[in-house]
Amino acid sequence: MSPAAAPVAECRHHLLNMLGQLIRELGFRDEAWVTRALDAAGQRYDELTGVSDRRGFDAVRSLTASRISLIDEDNLTYTIDLSDLARRLREACGPALVRVHLRLTTLLHQSGLEPDMSPLAPETACEALRALAEAADLPAEARERLLTRAEQPLRLALNTLYTELDTLLAAAGVNTPPPRQTTSAPHSHRGGGPVESGALGALRHSLAGPSASVTASTPAIDADRLTEALERLEARLAGSAPGDTHELRLGLREIAGLLTPDRALAIDIVDALFQVIADDKALPAALRQSLAGLHTPTLRRALRQPDLLDDSDRPLLKLLESTARLGYALPASRHAAMLPRIGGAIDELAAMPKLSDAACGSAQATLDLLLAELTNIFAEQLAGHAAAAARAERKEIALQSASNAINAMVLPDTHPVLVTLLERYWVQALAQAAQHRDREDSLWRSRLDTAHRLIHSAPRQTDAAGRATLLKSLPALVGELRSGLTQLGLDEDTIARALAPCMELHSAVMRGTVLPPVRHTPVQRPATLRNTPEGLMLLQHNGHISRTPDMPAAWSACAEGDRVALTLPDGSVFDGVLAGRTPRGQMRLLLAPADGRVLAVSLRALATLATANRLSLGRTGLSLRAAQRLRTGRADTA
Repeated sequence: MSPAAAPVAECRHHLLNMLGQLIRELGFRDEAWVTRALDAAGQRYDELTGVSDRRGFDAVRSLTASRISLIDEDNLTYTIDLSDLARRLREACGPALVRVHLRLTTLLHQSGLEPDMSPLAPETACEALRALAEAADLPAEARERLLTRAEQPLRLALNTLYTELDTLLAAAGVNTPPPRQTTSAPHSHRGGGPVESGALGALRHSLAGPSASVTASTPAIDADRLTEALERLEARLAGSAPGDTHELRLGLREIAGLLTPDRALAIDIVDALFQVIADDKALPAALRQSLAGLHTPTLRRALRQPDLLDDSDRPLLKLLESTARLGYALPASRHAAMLPRIGGAIDELAAMPKLSDAACGSAQATLDLLLAELTNIFAEQLAGHAAAAARAERKEIALQSASNAINAMVLPDTHPVLVTLLERYWVQALAQAAQHRDREDSLWRSRLDTAHRLIHSAPRQTDAAGRATLLKSLPALVGELRSGLTQLGLDEDTIARALAPCMELHSAVMRGTVLPPVRHTPVQRPATLRNTPEGLMLLQHNGHISRTPDMPAAWSACAEGDRVALTLPDGSVFDGVLAGRTPRGQMRLLLAPADGRVLAVSLRALATLATANRLSLGRTGLSLRAAQRLRTGRADTA
């Protein structure tokens, strides 16, 4: 038995146990049904891990496509809905799935595989739901209700499972490869990672080094004299105005010889931090001026507590980061109303005799209330675009359903001419039908059937009987294609050009020509940017997309008010903040604080931008920038 066999088998055991429990909780108690569902999930898991054979991932994908092409309309619709469910579950479980997927593929020596082809992906759970519906012989409506009922429990169960299996594989010594960089570094201003949250503390310890302690060759520092000097300095500063560093510099010059290395370094750290704030043009000038008032009080306290800014959880540094976050996200149209309130809280803190943790906590409470108001401010800014954004989302969902349907039906040997017709034109006909599917799905089913028949209308090799059958069916098929394209509003010339390659292909088939094996090369069309009459900017794919990349893991931590910068098709950069989402969550609404522009961008477009390194999430925190500034300054001096 290989070393990988035991962990792979244990992951399988946990997966099937979870699915069995979930199926029973959904009310399916017949053990034969449960067994059939678990067998289907187990089969997919075994095929993808290579336990049952080594046909590989492409073979499994092809098997699925072959099975899809042979089923009836009800099952085809259910398959497409299952695909949509799997995609939503992957988005909901993104970070947890990616972690365990990387460990499992490392164990299996399979690199570069996308999470949707993971043995543990939601697609495996959806295979179980497909088999369950077949075993229970559920009618179409009952199958749709099953997916609705199962989605939320599956989301919770899969997230829990992925966390448990990640821990299990880590304990077994399975390490993950370095993650691929898909966006520019998403430094969070909330100090999400250990590197940033302790940036100044780590820098202080690394720069102080052995010199922070007194050695035999270093003159002893008289603690009593230092205490007296600090008391004289604080008395001197008691009457100075907040933000006035002149008196502080004079006092520091007098006690420079008494400062321990860690206190001298603390002064440099505080100076670097407030210089970063002063230089940050993304912050409103009035806010930078208010924050400058905390420079002297912070230096005074750092002289007595050199580790004051070591970690972002420290009340003072947390307050500075929160204030900056509010300043970055606040729309310019609200500066006049909000900045005096923010500045008032900061000025009040700066005027206090001591910059205590309790005083910082009180100011933080005020800032938290103002941060909470951002949600209402964003809602006001977005209100005028709600209808246009909802329309764009309906179109987005319809195109997603149409693309998923085509991806599910197309076979590896489908002729490129037919695939081109489906991806360039018929996807729009399917999307048109999908927008009305909730009221009446007969048009959707009819156009799916047309696509299905089109795919099988050009076999590589035919006999006389097969050609006779095709000859009878082709006029009706071409008529349906022409009718669908006409309903899209295309003129006769465009329709003729769209159908011409297909007609030539059919003519070749009817002549008995053996078609050479040609594989279609998917074309990933970029998202397009347009403006609605209401002034909303829209960035979304307006056609077929053969495969949507996964969202970057950093996106799961992105909250309202966080920075999202992306490069638009014209090369310009939209630098905004996450301000909201559309009703069904398929588009995000970004607000540019500087000028109030609003951009609605689909998740598909965001994922594509991330893959192309044209999406940046978050903003480097003040503490990390201060650490970088101080480290660079010392390196230049050296």
